[in-house]
Order: sequence, then C-alpha cells, then structure tokens
Amino acid sequence: MKLKKIAALIAIAAASGSAFATNGYFSHGFGIKAKGMAGAGIALPQDAMAAATNPAGMVMVGDRLDLGVDWFKPNRRAEIAGSFAPGATGSYDGKVIRAS
Repeated sequence: MKLKKIAALIAIAAASGSAFATNGYFSHGFGIKAKGMAGAGIALPQDAMAAATNPAGMVMVGDRLDLGVDWFKPNRRAEIAGSFAPGATGSYDGKVIRAS
C-alpha cells in the first residue's frame, strides 16, 4: 500500500509541468531571492537589492554584496481574429507582424 502511494506521488510529480509566467516587461521583484518569492522582497528584504523596492528594507540586510544571474526571454505570440474593425486580423511571433 505504501509503495503504491509513493509510486502515485512520483507519477504526479513527473506529469506536472513547469509554470513559465511573466508580467510583461515588468519584473516580479528585484534580486534573485525576491524573484524566487514572486516579488515578496518588498515585505521581506533578504538581499542587497532590497532598496530597489523598499529603501527601508536596507536596515535589515546589513553590509553585503550579492551576485545573481537572471535570464529573461519570454515567448511572445499574439493572434488577432474576429475584430470589428475591417482588416484588423494578423499574427505576431515575437519578430515579425503578419497581416492577413
């Protein structure tokens, strides 16, 4: 019975996909730790970038240097169909706008 539960949990974890969400070009937070917590660095400063969102948070982080790497490359796609304006249909794949 316990083996079946473990196997079911592993199957569920393997089947679930990742969530790749963006807020357009606006950052969820400043600093790697704040981004990892969906921008919660305003209320909970944990790194030297705390001053970017809440200058009062610098009191809690002390003297330090933090380094981090972030890669932002969203897949941008849009399709316009069924518009009331005549000729307002087309698509955008992140590089070229195509009218149809």
